[in-house]
Amino acid sequence: MRHRHLFAAGALGCVCVLRGSAALAEETAPPSADPTPAPQTSDAAAVAPMDTVVVRGKAAPRSASDVELGRDVVMTAPHRTGSDVLDVVPGVFVTQHSGEGKAHQIFLRGFDAVHGQDVELWVGGVPVNEVSNIHGQGYADLHFVMPEVIRRVHSTPGTYDPRQGDFAVAGSIRMDLGVAEPGATVKGTIGSFGTRRLFLAYHPKGEPEETFAAFEDYQTSGFGPNRAARRGSMIAQFKHDLPGGFSLRVLASTYTGRFDSAGVVPAADIESGRMDRFAVLDPKQGGFSVRHQVLTEITKDTSDGHLSIAPFLVFRTLRLRQNYTGYFLDTLHGAMSSPESDNNEQVNESTTAGLTGSYERMLPIFSSRDTIAFGVYGRYDVISQSQTRLSDVDDSPLQTQVDADVRGTDVAGWVDLGLHPLPRVTVRGGIRADVLSYSTADRVINDQVVPAQERSAQGSHLGKKATIDWSAMPRVHLLASYGDGFRSPQARSLADGEKTVFTNVTSYEVGARYRDGQTLEGSIAAFYTRLSQDLVFDPETTRNETVPGTDRRGIAAEFIARAGDLLLLSSSATYTRATFRESDTTYRKGDLLPYVPELVVRSDLAIKHALTRLFNRTLEGRIGTGLQGLVGRPLPYKEMGSNVFLVDASAGLRLSEVELGLDVFNLFDTKWYDGEFVYASNFDRLQSPPRVPIKHVSVGAPRTLWATLTLHL
Repeated sequence: MRHRHLFAAGALGCVCVLRGSAALAEETAPPSADPTPAPQTSDAAAVAPMDTVVVRGKAAPRSASDVELGRDVVMTAPHRTGSDVLDVVPGVFVTQHSGEGKAHQIFLRGFDAVHGQDVELWVGGVPVNEVSNIHGQGYADLHFVMPEVIRRVHSTPGTYDPRQGDFAVAGSIRMDLGVAEPGATVKGTIGSFGTRRLFLAYHPKGEPEETFAAFEDYQTSGFGPNRAARRGSMIAQFKHDLPGGFSLRVLASTYTGRFDSAGVVPAADIESGRMDRFAVLDPKQGGFSVRHQVLTEITKDTSDGHLSIAPFLVFRTLRLRQNYTGYFLDTLHGAMSSPESDNNEQVNESTTAGLTGSYERMLPIFSSRDTIAFGVYGRYDVISQSQTRLSDVDDSPLQTQVDADVRGTDVAGWVDLGLHPLPRVTVRGGIRADVLSYSTADRVINDQVVPAQERSAQGSHLGKKATIDWSAMPRVHLLASYGDGFRSPQARSLADGEKTVFTNVTSYEVGARYRDGQTLEGSIAAFYTRLSQDLVFDPETTRNETVPGTDRRGIAAEFIARAGDLLLLSSSATYTRATFRESDTTYRKGDLLPYVPELVVRSDLAIKHALTRLFNRTLEGRIGTGLQGLVGRPLPYKEMGSNVFLVDASAGLRLSEVELGLDVFNLFDTKWYDGEFVYASNFDRLQSPPRVPIKHVSVGAPRTLWATLTLHL
């Protein structure tokens, strides 16, 4: 007899291992398809020589709003960076209010994740979020990723998967890397505001998409004063099958970027015409960013299981200069005769070493499709961080505000079960345990430089996860999900011997999914998330500060429709109401959480068609658009921010090896703010500045055109 072994490989997708030369590899049905009986086999196959065929498919969803987006959706509209790609994820809106090089601000499903504190981000199997970054917990910079090498984006909203760990508060987003076009790709771009971009990629013919090398050189003068930026990035990945069912994947990348920042200006000065829209009040702002990383993953497919081990190493450097309040704090501190401004410099350097490992296999309990998965995760971070107030005259240090070394360790283990107690019912769930410890050597206490003060803290978190998936009718699944999650604290906030205080997260979701093959798929879900405490950005400290617990209630919907290779439409809308559950000296119970948008919408449309034949080659045309909107942006002191609606568009013609393209960002030249804040400032150097909070803004980019010539060799 031929033997068929089928198991779900968790986040890696479904895997089918078949033995026998005449075996037919049957991929696991997609999550929204109904289970079908296995085809019958003949006894003739019993004498066939043995071989192995492995087929991978999509992982089963952990909630109704769990979504996986392929390259066709990712590349529908134009994108400038890997961070921009996040916009295609339902419920996500990203902005960049401090220069082309600083990590984007991410909004997801009622969370202002700032630069990553509430969204767990992975690229190519490597975690991106940084522990205890001086600029913000969970800082995640995606500038090292070129949009062209992103082959798939998997979004897991909520906290329902045991694989989700620290920072998976609003959810997790994972990017898989690859290049589909075989051979060499050479792309040159010129654009508005002195933009120049060179992109090179090579994917060997006959090799999997995951084997490639890519390079990017980007520079721009910026759309206004103090907005210039430049970056260089290299990513190389190699995947190869080895004897004995083993597979090897090696990923390495290097990125460096330097950027200026225009900072913020009072909104009233722009709207009254007293100040040019693109004016700069402090031209000394900007930053420098570096990321180097390497990962080696070894996997093995056996007759009934899948093993994966992936160690990784990351080196990071971040330097930021910023000034949110002008001379306000400096004046209040007594510098009335010669104010030096509130310009400060933050430096964060870190080395991260870690490993992920998992083993997944069949565990027949109720049916032959039942599975069990075990996993481990560990990382060790060595961090050096400082914050210094600088002289307005010669940039010399005036005051050391932070000078610390941090060591962070996160060790985790998880178990995940997939059971089928009834023919149309699937129960997935498990637990995850994390143990986190920190040691801190702080050389600044109460604004005074002192000998290094050592302290350490440790704590643990146990999270329970469960999902019930009922195939109610053909192509329709009803799902209910529950999960516990956490966010780690800023290490410097912990006292010696203190039990690590986590932000505890509890999430619930109920909804429905529909899928009709590759033609139409979508979902609608209602969700509720509770946080024991939260973080809100404070412009005076330029950090996220702790605030009382919050609740989020909302509804999310998305769908993708395809008409073969001709047309693709992907749309989503997410409404969330985020409120404080408790009161403190600044916020009252029931107040809306600042900076969190209430409604986020996104729609991408792509049309691609063969137009005619020229020179014995097919001339192909394409058009793509991406519309995104943000409605209802609460600000501190019960102010409201402005709504945002932006349209990006792309068009191209390809004649075999040669392709011409035009990308337009902000097609209708909408005047918008990509950052809005409310606080008191003193950019006019007044000796007695008013302490009344006012709205400050950073101006979004105007219409920008890119023209691109691509050679496919």
